[in-house]
Amino acid sequence: MTNQLPNIRKTIMKLIVAILVCVASVPMFALPQYTLITGNRCINCHINAQGSGLRNDLGFLSTEDISIVSFKDIGLSVLEKNLTTNQLLDGKLTYGLDFRMQSARSYLSANSERKLFPMQASAYMAVQPVTWVTAEGQYNFGGVRYIGQQEWAASLNIQPSLDLPSLRAGFFQPSIGVRYDDHTMLVRQQSGATLTPLVAPYYAEWGAEVRYNAPLWLDISGGVFSAKNLSKLYVADTAGFARPIILDSNKMSLNGRIAFTPRFFEETLNTNIGASILNNGDFTMINSFVGIGWQDHASLMIEYLMQGNKNERQLRSFSSELMYKVYDPLYVYVRAERGNNDNVIKGVATNKYTNQYVFGVQAFILPFIELRPEYRIIDTEEYYRTRWTVQLHVFY
Repeated sequence: MTNQLPNIRKTIMKLIVAILVCVASVPMFALPQYTLITGNRCINCHINAQGSGLRNDLGFLSTEDISIVSFKDIGLSVLEKNLTTNQLLDGKLTYGLDFRMQSARSYLSANSERKLFPMQASAYMAVQPVTWVTAEGQYNFGGVRYIGQQEWAASLNIQPSLDLPSLRAGFFQPSIGVRYDDHTMLVRQQSGATLTPLVAPYYAEWGAEVRYNAPLWLDISGGVFSAKNLSKLYVADTAGFARPIILDSNKMSLNGRIAFTPRFFEETLNTNIGASILNNGDFTMINSFVGIGWQDHASLMIEYLMQGNKNERQLRSFSSELMYKVYDPLYVYVRAERGNNDNVIKGVATNKYTNQYVFGVQAFILPFIELRPEYRIIDTEEYYRTRWTVQLHVFY
């Protein structure tokens, strides 16, 4: 037993190193902006048809060589030789890890202290015993930071043929608008000084969804979901009292989404246009979006949110972002957003608003390692702030 201890220690150290390296990444082509720049759909690179989370084999291969500096350049050729796949058992098992660390200051106080904190530490896995069945799941060891956010998600996807619709059932996020990797987007928040999430990062509910995306230019889905986690959000009613945003948490939500993604001029111009709706009783949320991309150069994305509770509050938010690809590992972007949260409380009209402007850079400094500095301007009914943030993103 004593003679085996050194080998055991070496094995444990190898596992620790592998985990630390893997934890340094998030799928590069998870961003919807990249679908417009590359012409690929989310499902081309991800297990989830709407993007985010675990990447498939193509998603992994499309990012492993994209970086400003290679592992070989810094004397880590061993990593370049060994980090060549995220699949095992002839592709039947796919795995991944996702870690984000951020340096930022709160908007709520003018004298807030700068903090360095982990935003996410997620592990992913998918099992495909046969070609038409996929079971996938994820767990965020970083914990819950926002109302409605969940630590885990899991689902079973059944699709007898690529030409037929698929059925997804389990605990996952309904298809809502465009899925971003930035939880501060105003089309995912309630406008105003507190910037309360409307759709929290990693929001999930129990439910089922049918999707059809056989034509390359079409993606249509519809589903039924629980409202338990969405009902945890509270808003003010006309009398000024706090009420759940969903009145009956036992009532199921209905969700539908459609997107058209035609390409023009010999695949030089990539576009998308579509909308989604989520309804539960007097709660209705509609997201409409449009995007245009110049192949391998730039993208412009616009999304508009309409959300309200009948005869009470009305939320309207608009977001537009322009991204330019300097070269493969370096992107620059600018985003302008406006949100209004209107309500009548005790006969008096109130308006909570947010104007947000973001200037940022996405630099893939090493394979699977992204650095994202941003400068933000926030203007609300209570304050005007400027902030800079830096996010380290490590993915595998």
